[in-house]
Amino acid sequence: MPMEQLLDHLSWLTTRKDFDKLCQPPTPGDLYSYTQRSKCAEYNKFAAIPWHQLHDFSLIEPYVKIRFQETVSFEKLQQDLGVTDEETFVHYDEHLYDWRLYEDIEEANMILANQSNFVDSFTDRKFYKIFTPLDWQKKTEKLLHLGGIFGSTRMNMVKPKHIELQQLISEVLHYRLDTPLGETVAGIVKHLGGKATFNGIHFRLRDAPFKKNALENLHQFERNMSIATGIPVPPLPPYDEFGVLTSLPKPPPIPENTFRLQPQQDLSLPPWINVCQNVSPNFNDSMEHIGSRGIVYIATDHKDIRSENTRLLEWFDYFPCTLTLNDIPPELFEPLDQLSCMFNPSKPLKSFLIPLVDAMVVAHGRRIFTTPRSTFSKYIGELNEAWVLKEQGYTLSSFFTY
Repeated sequence: MPMEQLLDHLSWLTTRKDFDKLCQPPTPGDLYSYTQRSKCAEYNKFAAIPWHQLHDFSLIEPYVKIRFQETVSFEKLQQDLGVTDEETFVHYDEHLYDWRLYEDIEEANMILANQSNFVDSFTDRKFYKIFTPLDWQKKTEKLLHLGGIFGSTRMNMVKPKHIELQQLISEVLHYRLDTPLGETVAGIVKHLGGKATFNGIHFRLRDAPFKKNALENLHQFERNMSIATGIPVPPLPPYDEFGVLTSLPKPPPIPENTFRLQPQQDLSLPPWINVCQNVSPNFNDSMEHIGSRGIVYIATDHKDIRSENTRLLEWFDYFPCTLTLNDIPPELFEPLDQLSCMFNPSKPLKSFLIPLVDAMVVAHGRRIFTTPRSTFSKYIGELNEAWVLKEQGYTLSSFFTY
């Protein structure tokens, strides 16, 4: 969708109005009620939450001036700031991750000289533009509209004070736990046995590139979870002359005499309690005696990973003590009923927040394994590092996968 059209749609969706009245079923003979229908279809799939309900910005307010705009409208932004078109510079991205900023001028020049300013995406090779702080500082306009700076590789700092500020911003962008969202997560984590008493997987499957790599990622998860819990795995394949594995590492053979353990509402009752075991939250205690009995939580965008029609069902042959969000008692989601869309108080947010709950729950696991090349998975890893690993003196780099 072109940027102008996208902003027009978002402006309508984020401007307060009586959505309940506007988005009633169309009236026969009333043409306007039908033309409004397409926008209402978008509204039914859309909701908004204030930034401060997800993140606590108080830590960076002394260092960064922040302005929150309720309405996503370029014209409204200019009006509120008192700037004209002539005083505004807009950068239009030609593709995703269109540019990167490098504070080190020599590094920027070297990348350009080597023509290595590209990334190999799932579909093709994309070249990105390189900017330095001076490129933006030379602009005479009052408002610089960059479209977005999403992406962990966008801003490449070298000055210690800037690296420190960048790290602070990254920490502030971790989800808050002192909100109804955090209360929901805390209840589910307690239901699972407590923080760091289970292991986790974030398995992204819905988008095409991840569907294509689903079985490869599944086998990687099976192998890594087996190593973490003391299940023997086949040796690594040989390396070639460039230090690259000649084939993909294999998971262990599917266990004999497998059984499917149905999840239950109360995990303290048989048969669950007779088979499944929480891991120690103390990282000094080994998990290698747990094996397939360890409790695992899988966060995923798959609707039903237990379905008989899914290729992923073999996971439960390896680790029968696995739970997903579908297995959680419904009453644990009740704190989410306190939250509503900021543009329509009668519109609940619960269904929109489920992916966040899922991500935050798995981030409380002791060891978690995430989907390669997924930005959301990478973020979940950062949450796990902040909420679990660092408390015991570890970081993501403390662990290796095979």
